[in-house]
Amino acid sequence: MQFRVDRATGGPSGYQLLWVVGVIWTLGRFLRYTLQLAGWDAEANSVRFAEALAWSCTILGPIAIGRLLQARLGTTSRLARAFLGFTGVASILNLSLFAWVGTTHGFDLDASWYPEASLYVALIVTAVALILYRFGRQRIDSELAGSGPSWFGRGAVLLAVLQVSAALLTLRNSWLPAGVHATLSLIGEHWAIPWSILIAVSLAQIHYADVVLKRSLWLLASVSIAALASTFVFNVPPGFMLVVATLGCAALMLSAPFLIRALNLLVDRVYLNRADYLAAASLFEESVRRVYDREELFDAALLAVRSTLRIGARWVPVAHVSAAPANALASIPVETENGPGYRLEVSASHQARTLMADELGYLIAIGTHVSRRLDAIYFEQEQRALHVREERLKRLLTEAELKALRTQVDPHFLFNTLNTIADLIGSQPLRAERMTERLAECFRYALSRHARELSTLDDELEFARHYLDIEQERFGDRLRVQLSRGDARGNESVPSLLLQPLLENAIRHGLAPLREGGCISVAAKREGEYLRVQVDDDGVGLRPDFQERFGVGLRNVTERLHALYAEAAKFAIGRRADGRGTSVTIRVPLHGN
Repeated sequence: MQFRVDRATGGPSGYQLLWVVGVIWTLGRFLRYTLQLAGWDAEANSVRFAEALAWSCTILGPIAIGRLLQARLGTTSRLARAFLGFTGVASILNLSLFAWVGTTHGFDLDASWYPEASLYVALIVTAVALILYRFGRQRIDSELAGSGPSWFGRGAVLLAVLQVSAALLTLRNSWLPAGVHATLSLIGEHWAIPWSILIAVSLAQIHYADVVLKRSLWLLASVSIAALASTFVFNVPPGFMLVVATLGCAALMLSAPFLIRALNLLVDRVYLNRADYLAAASLFEESVRRVYDREELFDAALLAVRSTLRIGARWVPVAHVSAAPANALASIPVETENGPGYRLEVSASHQARTLMADELGYLIAIGTHVSRRLDAIYFEQEQRALHVREERLKRLLTEAELKALRTQVDPHFLFNTLNTIADLIGSQPLRAERMTERLAECFRYALSRHARELSTLDDELEFARHYLDIEQERFGDRLRVQLSRGDARGNESVPSLLLQPLLENAIRHGLAPLREGGCISVAAKREGEYLRVQVDDDGVGLRPDFQERFGVGLRNVTERLHALYAEAAKFAIGRRADGRGTSVTIRVPLHGN
């Protein structure tokens, strides 16, 4: 894991060498004790080889310290480079001593003076490193502020004092009791475990601190339980105590998963303050449920990943995956059904941990939520586009229908008016001339409204007056007219040329058959959010089959009202309240169409 981190961040570090030293020491001591437990004599060659393997780690010790100091002072620091050369000399000295003692003492290093000599070399190298670090620390304090726990230095010094003291006391062990000597030997020999824990703690949130802490705690817990079990279980006489001991061992084995889970929870929640990845993924899903913009969704995902895992992240289109950085820790694909694909590139940073199963699971969950939300966004965009396209087609269809209806109104009105003028030209040419002038005014209005489907109530009433003037030239005193807008303001929107077909029907079918003629009234009134326009005549009234015999004019009016207002407009035709003549009522909304 340290190798992966160093490769991602640009080269080997002192931590990697320190881990190698610890692995060599632990492996050698483990082999030695295992062989002795298996029956090998302490003077056997295999045991001595395992012992020599353990002590060989001291050769790399000075170089590891030099690399650690170089990481703190900077690779370009003269002090760090000079000290690294000094540690190289110290390692060569250790190697020479190791080879000399190995050949002269048959690799029985525990019984030789090599452990004491290597300890003194390590103490000298460490003392020089502390002096150099103290000397060059002022320059880098501002750069390293907040990079580690403030108590790490004190803890490291205390642990080093305890270990070195234990090692020195065991070298001069003639006056120590056997139990104290054994305890101090364990402290001196098993330095890899506390130092691993301390280094992991110093790394805090970075790299694989969580993994080392968990594994170290598992190891300490398992060793402690094994020591307790060996003390109370072995050599138990048959009987009740043997049953109790057996049940106790079974309980320990059954409780192992709970113990591991408790230790993991201790590291994740208490010390590292790690987020609950399941809860974090659910929170992210809930937060983006109402996000409708792709860029906003991507920004929210990056913020969630960076704040939760403390790593660098970016979105890369599928076509540009080849441009991914060399230090990428993971690449999570995000596929969509209706749009382009992306990848979530996660890169190392100075606070980045090695991604384990939980972290990768969280990233995959984020990618899954983003993929689903992207599909939903693309689907909603397509639905909105289809809706807009459908509304546009409906509008174009409505406009085409309205234009077709208007082409019916204009020629019909012109044809009927010209017939009236033709009847008067021979007998009453002056009246025919006045009718022609009124006709010109009417068509001037009709042409001005040709491209507009709506007009104002005042304009429609003015047009109705001009049209009725034409008809009055024909009917004379037989036609009486009443126009009123009531409580309306006059600027209300109504369909253009709405009244002309109604007035024409009232005159032609209601009043013309009567010798005495009659009266036509047009009245407007506001009713809440609607405008009511009523056209009445006191003519002959409606035929019984008038519903089946709607003419061009009435059919045109009803179709235009439906095209403009759908079901919001009302059209009603019937007898007047007094039973005479006909009443037509139109009700249109004041706002919108």
